[in-house]
Amino acid sequence: MNAFELADQILKSVGDIPPMPHIASEVMEKLASDKTTAEDLNRVISQDQALAARVLRMANSSFYAVSVKIKTLSHAISMVGFNSIRSIVIAAATRELYPVLGKHEQLLWEHSLAAGLGARLLARRARFGNPEQAFLAGLLHDIGKTILLLKLRPRMNPILEKMGKDASLSFRDLEAEEFGFDHAALGQLVARRWKLGTEIEEAIGTHHAPEEATEEPTLTYVTSLANSLCHRACIGPARRPNLDLGTLESARYLNLSPEMLKETEIELVDKFRAEKASIMS
Repeated sequence: MNAFELADQILKSVGDIPPMPHIASEVMEKLASDKTTAEDLNRVISQDQALAARVLRMANSSFYAVSVKIKTLSHAISMVGFNSIRSIVIAAATRELYPVLGKHEQLLWEHSLAAGLGARLLARRARFGNPEQAFLAGLLHDIGKTILLLKLRPRMNPILEKMGKDASLSFRDLEAEEFGFDHAALGQLVARRWKLGTEIEEAIGTHHAPEEATEEPTLTYVTSLANSLCHRACIGPARRPNLDLGTLESARYLNLSPEMLKETEIELVDKFRAEKASIMS
């Protein structure tokens, strides 16, 4: 099946792919212009008070290492910078896809956010030049699962239940058997619809097969390893505490030693637990 046939099959199954939430889309458009000011971003984000509040909570989290308490949206924009605001806004808007956080939604959102944070940590350790791009790729690597749950819940719920009981199973195999495609292929279409760029598209689409990446392989390997890091840390629906990260091709490609991987895991878990209440709400 070629890419066009696969896309057609996906769209026939799930229907229209949801657009990026309106305010986040406006922010992306503003950030594409070098004439945009902090006040422009403040004006756009302030249109959605719930989103603005979530942006403030995330900007104040330890993940952004801001030394002072951020009290206003304009202060947040000036302190963390445009690239980080882009990541925060998309993270906050992605949370809006879940009207209610049931058990499965909670696990998927925890995993997605932790993978984004883990990807940023790994990017810095691997000296990848754009850790905020890594955050976005990690955050959205499983967006296909989210769309499947939202659009095809009666068929997706049993897959999530099976994965919760037996982590040796493969999400991709179960999805392919049920739908004829997997979450990575759907996620790549979502990234294309949201105009996130070909590098993030590819990282999402090939995070289970990073060796296939050609646009920016390092980004894809970082995304893949962040996913595995969360599995080992038992954050999300698939829990594999005995996974040896050092044996993974992604760890070898990024030249990360077992010691570095362990340090990254500890840092991720500690920060995620400390900030979970504020950034998950």
